[in-house]
Amino acid sequence: MAPTPADPVRPRRAIAALTASLLTIELLAGVQTYVTQTVLPLLAADLGGAHLYGPLDAAAQAPTFLMLPAGAWLLVRFRTDRLLLWFTALAVVGSATCALAPSAGVLLAGTAVRAVAAGALATVSMGAVVRGLPARHRQLVLAGLSGTWVVSSLLGPLYAVAVAQHLGWRWALVLHLPLLVAARAVAARCVPSEPAAGAGERVPWGWAVVLAAGSLTLALPVGPWSALAVAVGAALMLRAASALLPAGALRARRGRPAALSALLAVASAYFGATAVLSVVGHDALGLAPHAYGLVVAVPGLAWAVCGLWTGARPALDDARFRRRGARAAWGLVAGAAVVAVTGALADRPALVLAGLLVGAALLGGGMGSLYPDLLGRCLARPDPDDGLSDARAATAVVLAEAVGLALATTAAFTWLGSGLGLVHEPRTRVVVLYAALVAVALVAARRLAAAARSRP
Repeated sequence: MAPTPADPVRPRRAIAALTASLLTIELLAGVQTYVTQTVLPLLAADLGGAHLYGPLDAAAQAPTFLMLPAGAWLLVRFRTDRLLLWFTALAVVGSATCALAPSAGVLLAGTAVRAVAAGALATVSMGAVVRGLPARHRQLVLAGLSGTWVVSSLLGPLYAVAVAQHLGWRWALVLHLPLLVAARAVAARCVPSEPAAGAGERVPWGWAVVLAAGSLTLALPVGPWSALAVAVGAALMLRAASALLPAGALRARRGRPAALSALLAVASAYFGATAVLSVVGHDALGLAPHAYGLVVAVPGLAWAVCGLWTGARPALDDARFRRRGARAAWGLVAGAAVVAVTGALADRPALVLAGLLVGAALLGGGMGSLYPDLLGRCLARPDPDDGLSDARAATAVVLAEAVGLALATTAAFTWLGSGLGLVHEPRTRVVVLYAALVAVALVAARRLAAAARSRP
């Protein structure tokens, strides 16, 4: 698969500054991700209990989907630097609202505001990578973005536990924001500011609403009908994703469309298994915050270490990508299986901690050994060109990953918080969830095999 885009003509100093700012943003975004995961059981206990897990995740995902499809439209109509600054300001407002929330309702509102900004910033930031960096450097920068998680996977949980214990979970949500604002300001100064080419982009608002509605439906508290709500929400999200991604992506047998569907499936398996580890460790398996904080850190650390290695040795041909994808998929399968067995059999805190650490490491290693190559395969223009613009490709990548993440995490949080009225024992919920994620990882393996076929 030979990438052929023309390199952006940019001064070396601007490229270096943009690279540094993007790496800093990714580092701090990683810290923020771990902060949210680590303090989630604490804020739920403070503001109302485990029934908040599903609605909070839905509030973080549904508004994002209203903005993700607008990404390409924003990039071709507005200056990239202004987009970065406007939506960064909105993200700060949302985070401050969460930190000051006196009730679950205000927390949900702040989460939704932050999600609106996150949806726009995800596509705009990916557009900055595509437009601001020469193609010959892009793969190394993508590897570097993975590498920042070596630091954030260690720093994030440590920071969250320390701040939450000494100042409270509210401060943990906002103390890092000044650094994030400064990094985005530097990126705004260095990215090409003019709108991207491709003024014909239109915003598919109808499908964006369907995506958001599906995400909300997944977490509806409708008692005995909750299982049906999850099924309907998942169907709505997959239907909307099928319409928003390149034609036939979910069933494609080769090329970038197949790679995008593989990204969706891989994101579902990985994030569905790892985003809920704090709840699994604390609520279901009885670990203390310092112990489950260690578990939360491991997947990102393993991802980052493996991502550094694979990103520096890209699998540019189909055969190498096929082998690497197969190994990664089996890592995801094994990781989910180990957590399921831990939930079923481990009866002492030391065994629980050991099992979760092994499962988390396998999950993170599987994702890290694949992600830079899969992302590169989704973004690089093939020869012959498949007609996807850079802005459209960036939007599709962010959308595929976000749909996979939201579908799996909202369903997982809803299941762990309520059991959908079907299962009441927390440990049993863990076993059932991770058994289902083994099946999702097997689907990801099939889609990766299709993505490895780049040519007819």
